[in-house]
Formats: sequence, C-alpha cells, structure tokens
Amino acid sequence: MTGTFVIWPSAILAVFLLAISSPAPAATTNLTNPWADMRDPVSGRPQAIGGYSAGCVQGAESILADEGPTFQVMRKSRRRYFAQPEMRRFIKKLAAEIRQREFGTLLVGDLGQARGGPTTTGHASHQTGLDGDFWFWLDSPANHRTLTDEEVDQLSALSMLDQGQQDVDAKRFQAKHVSVLEYVSQQPEVARIFVHPLIKKAACEATDQAAWLNKLRPWWGHHYHFHVRLHCPAGQAACRPQSPPPASHGCGKQLAWWFSEEAAEKLRKSRQASRKLTPPQRLAKKLARVPGQCKSLLQ
Repeated sequence: MTGTFVIWPSAILAVFLLAISSPAPAATTNLTNPWADMRDPVSGRPQAIGGYSAGCVQGAESILADEGPTFQVMRKSRRRYFAQPEMRRFIKKLAAEIRQREFGTLLVGDLGQARGGPTTTGHASHQTGLDGDFWFWLDSPANHRTLTDEEVDQLSALSMLDQGQQDVDAKRFQAKHVSVLEYVSQQPEVARIFVHPLIKKAACEATDQAAWLNKLRPWWGHHYHFHVRLHCPAGQAACRPQSPPPASHGCGKQLAWWFSEEAAEKLRKSRQASRKLTPPQRLAKKLARVPGQCKSLLQ
C-alpha cells in the first residue's frame, strides 16, 4: 500500500491504549436520564429529529421480533435494540448476506433507545435510530449456533487487534471481515462505517486501496465491532445529515494522521477534559444538546 505506517512510539501507544481499554464511567444513583427511562417508542410516522449525536426519534421499532437463525441481539438488558425501519431492513439484509456466505450468525450490538436521545453512559451518537453496532465475531464457533440468554447478556465481543495492539490479529481479522465491510459500504443507505484505525489500515492493504474504502472511517475504539451509520431517510426533514466523507479512499496521509503525535495529543486533551467532569456532569452536557423539538417525545 502507498503511505507509510510506523510502529507507534510508546507515548502515543500508551494514550491510545487508554482510550480503547478504559471502561466507561460507572452509572451512579444520582444520574437521571429521561431518555433511558422511556420503555416504549412514540407511535407515528418515523422521524429523526436532530443529528446522530444530538437528537431523538419518533416511530422507532424494536428488532427483537426479527431475531432468528440469521441474527441475535446482544445485551438485551440494556434495551438499546430500537431503530428506524430503514435500519431494521438493513439488519435483516446484512444478516441474510452473512448467512448466505456461511459466515455464521450476525451479532447485533447497540442500536438506540426507544425514543432515541442520549444514553446515560457510553455512546455519544445512536440517538436517531440510524446507528448500529455489529460485532466482528464472525470466525468463532459461537457464531454458528444459537446463544443462550446468559451468553447473550454476558459474552464479550472479540477484539480484532493483536496482544500488543500494534496491528490487527491475523488469526481473527480475516478476508471474510473485509468482504463484509465491502458489502456494507456498497449499500446505498449506508453513509459511513466506523472502525479502528488499524482495521482501516488492514483493509487498505488487503484491497490495494479500493474506492469503497472512503465510507470506512477510522475512529478510536471500534476494534470489537463496526459501527454502521445510515443516511437520513427521504421525507424526514428534521433529520440533520452528516457531511459526506471525502471521495478518496483515505488510505494515505489521512490515515497516517491517526498514528501521529498530533492525534495522540488530541486524544490526550479530550480525555483530560472528560475526566474533569463527574458522570452527572457528562450526562448533563449530552442532555443539553438535545433539540428542543424532542421534548414532546418525553411526554
């Protein structure tokens, strides 16, 4: 591949590992999040209000009724299995494709809450029913059988990185994973796919910088799953779209930046700012960003 990638200096690696391995702050009893308390969707024509990281959704649907031999929903106790009809259709299509290729059962991670909005801990996005996480666990025997309820709630996804977190683990991240990412990127409803920078790097090398890689966007974390974001559906005027990704494959200098001192410093400052806030303060910031139009959905 064109473009140079070097082994990360220890300072960069230390900051980067902290970002991808540190657990989210534990929820505390004084956290109050009305969006997480909503148990059922608001009926009506599906409508995303606001943006992916500051919004809500009317007319979301649970995907639990669609579960079967092609996909399973993980961590049901989190109740983040609601999505817009477009995402629901996409999941069924992706799951069928994976089964047809004999890669096993698709394991679906977090989608969104019943009425969208910010989660108490974890995601900044997943607020309008158009984001979905899908586990990379396509090469495990557990992907070829029905998981028990206990496994669904307790099993952890597998990291695609090697033990030193310097590269992908070749025994885990294989050609089948790249082919799934390529399939997803070619679906017209998909706006972008978030993966760990090292996974983007591996895909660039495996495909000789194919054109479809422009939708594959590097982001910290995302080595246990890939995050699919759909376009705003037609007719949803209140949905705020994200700027389209650059037309280029993004495998050269754009990707090399993620392994630079500048990237490490940006991550370090972001985490330092976050640590200065208590969990309630972090939640308050997320709640304050939700558009005023969303308030009616909490009634």
